Amino acid sequence: MAAVISESKVAPGAVSSTTADDTLKRKSREAGVVSGGHLVARALKNEGVDTIFTLCGGHIIDIYDGCIDEGIRIIDVRHEQVAAHAADGYARQTGKLGVVVTTAGPGCTNAVTGIATAF
Repeated sequence: MAAVISESKVAPGAVSSTTADDTLKRKSREAGVVSGGHLVARALKNEGVDTIFTLCGGHIIDIYDGCIDEGIRIIDVRHEQVAAHAADGYARQTGKLGVVVTTAGPGCTNAVTGIATAF
């Protein structure tokens, strides 16, 4: 008699995702765990943010996931300085908060000129 390691709870004919990331996300949801990126997105939403400007980077992927879950639009650009200037222009034109999200290191320093211009 073989031991059953795990039982599938997927409906017949349904596709089951078995990636480690999907398993971690499912277990986190079941345990009620909220990631830091989701907390950032929730805070942005609570402040009335509906759009962020960004250049995709590894350190901020979880913020993107949170923004998607919160219904915040993500505008991905080609350079961090563009993201900062776009957030500034968005704020000036709409009267809403303009938000730039950058990754660590050079992502942050590349946005400095646009941030300084916003002041």
